[in-house]
Amino acid sequence: MRTDLKIDFVAPPLAGHLFPQLQLARYAKSQGFDQLRFYSCPKMRAAVESAGIGFLPILADKETEVINLVCGPKQIMNSFKGTLGVVRNTLELMQRFSNELRNYWRADRPDLVIVDFLSPFAGIVADELGIPWWTAISSPTFIEVRKGTPAFLGGLEPPKTSLGRCRDAVGRAFVRGFKKTAFRLFRKQLQSLGYKSLYREDGSERMFSNDVILGLGIPELEFDNEFPKAMHWLGPCPESPVFDHPAPQYEAGQKHILVSLGTLVPWAKERAEKTFRKVAGLLPEYIFHFTLGSTELKQPRKEHNLHFYGYIPYTPESFRNYDIIINHAGIGAMYTAILAGVPQLLLPQDFDQYDCAARLAFHSLGLRSRSKPQSIVSQIKQLLENDSYRKRSEEYRQIVERYQPGQSFVELIQKRFV
Repeated sequence: MRTDLKIDFVAPPLAGHLFPQLQLARYAKSQGFDQLRFYSCPKMRAAVESAGIGFLPILADKETEVINLVCGPKQIMNSFKGTLGVVRNTLELMQRFSNELRNYWRADRPDLVIVDFLSPFAGIVADELGIPWWTAISSPTFIEVRKGTPAFLGGLEPPKTSLGRCRDAVGRAFVRGFKKTAFRLFRKQLQSLGYKSLYREDGSERMFSNDVILGLGIPELEFDNEFPKAMHWLGPCPESPVFDHPAPQYEAGQKHILVSLGTLVPWAKERAEKTFRKVAGLLPEYIFHFTLGSTELKQPRKEHNLHFYGYIPYTPESFRNYDIIINHAGIGAMYTAILAGVPQLLLPQDFDQYDCAARLAFHSLGLRSRSKPQSIVSQIKQLLENDSYRKRSEEYRQIVERYQPGQSFVELIQKRFV
């Protein structure tokens, strides 16, 4: 097996984007690959280097600006204006980002680059330098569909009637029209970065690799949509680092419910704290663990049956302690809950979360909620009393466990670099 390849990974400083690639890299390292490097903002250095993998900083003095692109004080993907604002601010940083990568790779050229789907300009730089690059995508909803149900329209589920199919056709046209409008508005900036067009001559989206797209999920969870020929389904990579942090305490004979809204929506967490104080008050017989997704809270804070923890790791072993996982339909949380075989109550907040929630609800792995306390209480009882959700979650646990993402990644490298 050839293990002398230099493989670089590029990802934004966001747990849900870098950690899946880190899971692949850790497996590759265990198989003898020792020339692995990550490029991200300094915030991620400790997580990467703790795995014994090299780290090179990108946009080191712009880290706060990068993180604020998606971790701002309010919802982003709920309006045309808000989305365009993210595009505008991103482009202002991408010239610098591209230049830094270009300098790194000219000095020390890798054999292969793995590019997170939110860092497509890294692929453009790799193309410019003649370096093979693959896309890693944990949320396939970002890939534009030519038939089937489109994403980013509030979390649509597949239609059952001809009227619904018309809805999907109009939705697909709207999504494509939005992209084309954004491209026209920022044509000058995009072309200066080497982004000459949205689509290649074969119709594929230029932001994704035309060689290999690593699908870090399972097609069984997706709708009946067509995906690019370059797509290779490896399976989910939801592992997250386990920090030295107080472990949750569980009480024998009690039902425990985990509440997690991930790391990207601080504004939603503040609102959720108020909501779940009310929910916990209405369900005193259950114990709620609310994770803040931050290591800053060193000791748990208990308010009757609502316990706040700074950090609870996304691992199946951790999630199996709970009877329900209430989450934002983030990729890491939802796949970890599936691997634990636990039903989910979904509170999507932004980005692709509405579409992920639609898929989980469509496959009866959980329920979508409107975030109102009385509604949440009712749905918690429904998930606990109706055993079909747990049985369905167990079925999908077995499906997911058949995938071996690290092994499939290494096998794919061996096939492409004989």
